[in-house]
Amino acid sequence: MKKRILLSLVAFFAMTAMWASIIEAYKITVEGANGKTFNTAELTLKMDNRNAINSWSCVLQLPEGVTFKSAEVNPSRYPVGIEIEINAVPSNDNSVAISCELPEGVSLTGTAGAVAVVTVEIAGTVEPGDYDVTLLADQTKLVEVDGTIHTYPKDVVFKWTIEEGEDPNPGVTGDLNEDGSVDIADAITVLNIMAAGEYNEKADLNKDQVVDIADFISVLNIMATGAE
Repeated sequence: MKKRILLSLVAFFAMTAMWASIIEAYKITVEGANGKTFNTAELTLKMDNRNAINSWSCVLQLPEGVTFKSAEVNPSRYPVGIEIEINAVPSNDNSVAISCELPEGVSLTGTAGAVAVVTVEIAGTVEPGDYDVTLLADQTKLVEVDGTIHTYPKDVVFKWTIEEGEDPNPGVTGDLNEDGSVDIADAITVLNIMAAGEYNEKADLNKDQVVDIADFISVLNIMATGAE
């Protein structure tokens, strides 16, 4: 009896390992270098496929403040001389559905490597830190030439670091209403922020983490001298 139980356990674990191996053999992942605010960045979609496939699709969930710009195939991963099209449809929830169907008679051989490069734009409002870029499991699908469909049982999460970048268009210091000049309207804006007890980074001219009379005087000085 003990021997039978032991053999059953061995068979169970062997089957579990084999099933896990099959799942990992058909998988899309995402990676990329650190991004910077105020800049575009590239995220690479990588695919593992044991057998040849003729189409794949996934949904990429981006962090708030990161906007999809474009998606292109990685030509070195596909058959030479064949024009491959990729479709990308962004949604209001900051996700983008990406898919690729190869021409009839063309397949992506069983191997591993980058299949597409996604370009995104990182807003200046994004706080530097680590963010999740997620491939949604229920929207990820690889289809073999014979029609066999492979999905992945869990979301694939990439921990992406976003660093602080330099604003290429910092604007005019003290121009709180962004009309191109510093005038009485900007000074009044500072007073309104003070009265409301709010905080506004652009109005905090001396960067002491509070908007007060010192910032109001700074705006008046900029108005008087034209200094930035």
